[in-house]
Amino acid sequence: MGAGGKQSGFIGLGGGASAEQPNALEGLVRHATIGIGSVDPAGHWLSTNPALAELLAREANRLPGLPMLFEGRDRTTVERALKRVAAGQRKSDVHHLTLKRPDERTLELRLDLCRIGDDERPSSLLVLLEDITAALQIRSQLRNSEARMQSVIRAMAEGIIVVDAGRGIRIANARAAELLDLSLERLLTSELDELVLPFHDQAGEPLAADQFPLTRTLATGVAQRDVKIGLDADDGDMRWLEMSTEAVVGDDGRRIEAVVATFSDITSRHRAELELRASEERLSLAMSGAKLGFWDWDLRRRRFTFSESAAGLLGYQSHEVAVNRRAVLQLVHPDQRKQLIRRMQAHLDAQRQDFDMDLRMLRSDAGYAWINIRGRVVMRQEDGQPLRLAGTIMDIGERKRLEARLQELATIDGLTGLFNRRHGQEWLDAALLSAERRLDGLGLILLDIDHFKQVNDRFGHDVGDRVLIELSALLRERIRRTDAAARWGGEEFAVFLPDIGNDDIVRFANDLLASIRTITTPDGQPITASLGVVSFRLGESSSELIKRADRLMYRAKHSGRNRVEADLD
Repeated sequence: MGAGGKQSGFIGLGGGASAEQPNALEGLVRHATIGIGSVDPAGHWLSTNPALAELLAREANRLPGLPMLFEGRDRTTVERALKRVAAGQRKSDVHHLTLKRPDERTLELRLDLCRIGDDERPSSLLVLLEDITAALQIRSQLRNSEARMQSVIRAMAEGIIVVDAGRGIRIANARAAELLDLSLERLLTSELDELVLPFHDQAGEPLAADQFPLTRTLATGVAQRDVKIGLDADDGDMRWLEMSTEAVVGDDGRRIEAVVATFSDITSRHRAELELRASEERLSLAMSGAKLGFWDWDLRRRRFTFSESAAGLLGYQSHEVAVNRRAVLQLVHPDQRKQLIRRMQAHLDAQRQDFDMDLRMLRSDAGYAWINIRGRVVMRQEDGQPLRLAGTIMDIGERKRLEARLQELATIDGLTGLFNRRHGQEWLDAALLSAERRLDGLGLILLDIDHFKQVNDRFGHDVGDRVLIELSALLRERIRRTDAAARWGGEEFAVFLPDIGNDDIVRFANDLLASIRTITTPDGQPITASLGVVSFRLGESSSELIKRADRLMYRAKHSGRNRVEADLD
C-alpha cells in the first residue's frame, strides 16, 4: 500500500472541485457527525473528516497515507471488500467490525465502503464509519431484558396474553393456554377472532364478542378491571376467570399498539361467593321471618351501626338510623333510658356476662315498638378495657301483646272486663297494707244481683250475660281512678274504695243501688241487688273484712233484698 502526502481536502468527494471553487458538499462532509473519508484501492487513507479522525483517536492531518487500522479477521474482511468494490464487483459493501484504538478502547463499527464515480479502475473509494457500540449494547440489553421478561411471563401463575392492533396474539404463556383449554402452540398462532370460545357473563348468559374484555379494550382503549367471565369446561362445569386488560399506546398517546390481558382462575372463589351469598340470603330470610337484626358498637370510633334488617324493624333504612350512642338513646323510650345505661355499663364493667333488655324504641312513624336488645363485648384491650360490642335486636311486639293478653286473662274476667276474684283479692291485700301503713280509710262493698237465676230461666243466658255486662259498665263508670271492682262470683261483685270516709262509703253504696235499678229485663222489670258495706278496722285481715261484708250482704237478702246493710264501726 503506497503512501501519499498530507491532504488538506477530501480527495474524490468533491467531483474535481478546486480550492478556488469551494464545493458545498465538502462543507457538509467536514461538519458531519458520522466518520467520512476516502482510501485508495489498497486501503490507505487519503482524506478524513474530523468525525472520522475522532472516531479513530488520531489527528486528522496524520491519517493520510496510513493503512486502515483493523486487525486479524476484520483486516482480511476489509481487504476483500476493497478488492470487490475496486474491481466493480459491488457498488458498495457493508460490514460490522471491531476496532481497538490507540487509547485501548474497543469500538464496534459499521463500515460502508462505496465506489466513487464510474471509472473502471477508481483511484479512491468512499469510507463511512459509524460507532454502533452503544446501539449494540442497548440491543443486547433489550434482548436480555426481553428474555428475562419472557421467563417471568412463562413462570407467572396468571395467564397472560398480548394482542396487537391487528388482533393477532403475539405473546401468551402456558398458564393462559391451560386456563383456556388450548395448546400454547395454537394460542400463539391464532388471531383473536379465531378463538371462538364459549364464554359467559356473570349471569351465565353467552358473552357477546364485543363484550369480551380484550375486544372492548382494543376497540376503545379503556382498561377493563377484574371482569368475571365463565368458560364451559370439558367436564361440563363452568370455569370462572377474572380478567383485566390494559392498552399499550404509541408515542402519540392515542394509537393502540397492543392490549395486555391478565387473568386467573377464580372458580373456587366464585363458588364460595355464591354459597356465601346464598347463605346470607337464607340468613336474611330467617332474620326477616324472625324479625331479627344485628347491631355493632365500635367504642374507639364511637360509631354505632345497625344492619339493614335491624333498621327495618323500626321502619328505617340503615343510613337513617343513629350512628352514635347519644342518638341511639334518643330512640329509646324516655322511661327506660336510665335503666338501659345502667345495664349496659354493668356489662362494660364486666359485672354481667352479657347484656339483655326489653325496650320500647321509637319507630319512623313516631310510634314505639317493643324491641329486645342483647349482646356482649367481643373485643377488649389487654387491661380489660372494652373496645367493641355486638349483638342482636328482635321485634318482640307480638310476644309483648301475648304477655299482655295472658296477663289480662290471668287478672281480668272475660265476660265483664272487671278484675277476676283472684286478682281482686291481690288488689285488696295490697290496698289493706297501704291503708294500715298510712292509716287511711278503706271501704268494701259486696253486692249480689237479686233473683238472677230467674232472669236466666225466663229470658235465657244471653240476657243474663247482658245484665252482668251492663252492671259491670255501671261500676266502671261510677268508681274513682283509685278504686277497683271485681267479679267475685257468678252474679256477685266486689267494690274496693281506698282512702274514703264512712259517710262517703254509705252514700256511694246507696247511689250505686239506685243506679242498678236503671238496668231492666226485656219485660221492663228493674234489676235490684243486695249490698253489704264495711270499712276496714285496724289489724283486720282481708279475709275477715270480706266475711263481714258477706254476712251483711246476706242479711240484706234475708231482709227483703234491694237494700244496703252497712257496718262502719
